[in-house]
Amino acid sequence: MRSILVIRLSSLGDVILSTPIVRQLQHTYPDAALDVAVASRFAEVYAHNPRIRHLWAIDPSTTADNSEADAVKLSMHESVPDRKYDLIVDLQHNVRSAALRHGLGHTVALAPKYRLQKLALVWLKKKPREITPIIERYREPLAHLPLAMDTEGPEVWLAHERADGAYVPRLPHRRPAGPLHVAIAPGAHHATKRWPVARYAELCAALVGKGARVTLLGGPADREICQAIADASGVAVGRADGAETLAQTIAVLDSADVLVSNDSGVMHLGAARRVPTVALFGSTVRELGFAPFGVRHTIVEHNVGCRPCSHIGRSRCPRGHFLCMEGIGVAQVLSAIDRMAA
Repeated sequence: MRSILVIRLSSLGDVILSTPIVRQLQHTYPDAALDVAVASRFAEVYAHNPRIRHLWAIDPSTTADNSEADAVKLSMHESVPDRKYDLIVDLQHNVRSAALRHGLGHTVALAPKYRLQKLALVWLKKKPREITPIIERYREPLAHLPLAMDTEGPEVWLAHERADGAYVPRLPHRRPAGPLHVAIAPGAHHATKRWPVARYAELCAALVGKGARVTLLGGPADREICQAIADASGVAVGRADGAETLAQTIAVLDSADVLVSNDSGVMHLGAARRVPTVALFGSTVRELGFAPFGVRHTIVEHNVGCRPCSHIGRSRCPRGHFLCMEGIGVAQVLSAIDRMAA
C-alpha cells in the first residue's frame, strides 16, 4: 500500500470520529502516503495530526464540477504515484464525496450507512440487538485488511503535541486538588438536542453553590445560549463560548475535571481530550452509535416512547412537549457529575 486517502468532509463530531481509523491505517501502513480530505471549516481537527502526509481542506460547495474542485483534484492526482491513490476510504459516502473521489483511486472502500437500521429505529422504535459505535462502523469496509486495531478513542492533536511527537491529553484522568472544574457545552446544531436554558442555569447555580468552578464553552454560534444561561443562573460563571478555534476550546477542556455536553461535536472533542463526560441525549439515542468513545462517560436521558424522532435532531419537537429533554432533571445531572468526578 503506497498511498491512501480518507474522506470525511463533515460534520465536526464525525470528522473527530474519523481519527481512530486514520491512526490504525498509519500503524498498519507506516510507509504509505496517508492523506485526509475534510471540509475547510473542520480542517483544524487534522491540522496538527502527524499521522498524515497531507490535509486536503475542501469547500464542500466545490466538490461538484467546477474549476476550483478540478484544481484540487489535479493536485491530488499529481501528489501520488500513477496519479491515483491505491486506496480511498470514503467515510462520508454521499454525492459530494463521490464527486470528489471519482477517478482518484484504484480501490474504494465505502463506510456503511446503516439506513435500514436508522429507519427502523426512528420510525418503528426498533432497537438493534447490539450498539455498534460509529468508530467501529468506519472499520467495517476495511475488514479484509490486516488493520492494526486498537481500542483507543478519537484524537485531536495540538501544535505543541505534534512538535513533541506525543499525544498528551491526561490519561488516566486524575482530578487535581482544589475546586471541581466543570466545563459545560450547552450548544448543538439542532434544537431538540439541547437541554433547556433554564435547566442549564439551574445546574450552574447548584454547582457554584457547592463550590465548583463552571465554564461555559462553545463556538460563535453558542454565544447567545451561553449568555442566556449566564444571565439566568445568577452566579459567576466562566465564559469560553465564541471560540474561533478548536485549540481555544481544548484549552478549557484540558483544565476541566468533567464535561457536561449535549450530543454534539464538543462532546466528541471532550472524548478526544479524555475528559470524563456527562452526555445529555434528547431526541437522539445511544443506539445511533454516537456515544462518547474511549473515555469515561455516562449518558443521562429521559426515555419517552417517541425517541428517537430523528437520527440527527430536529429544529423543534414534532409533538410539542419536548419531554425527552424536559424530563431530565438537574438532580440527575448533578449525580452523574459526582460519579464522573470521583
